[in-house]
Amino acid sequence: MINHSATGQLAAGTCEIVTLDRDSSQPRRTIARQTARCACKKGQIAGTTRARPACVDGKRRRGGEPSLA
Repeated sequence: MINHSATGQLAAGTCEIVTLDRDSSQPRRTIARQTARCACKKGQIAGTTRARPACVDGKRRRGGEPSLA
């Protein structure tokens, strides 16, 4: 979902896919690369949900993952 304000900027808490490249040079294999642009709210970071770019809560971590602090 893409939400633009009147100035063409992204609305807070949203992301958009800027580029999507597909490489089918190898048989039986397709590699997809995408670049996203996000405008996350305070306390959120750019991540993915359901294989789509999204702003996610920055405090959530997967269990067992070491802290960067």
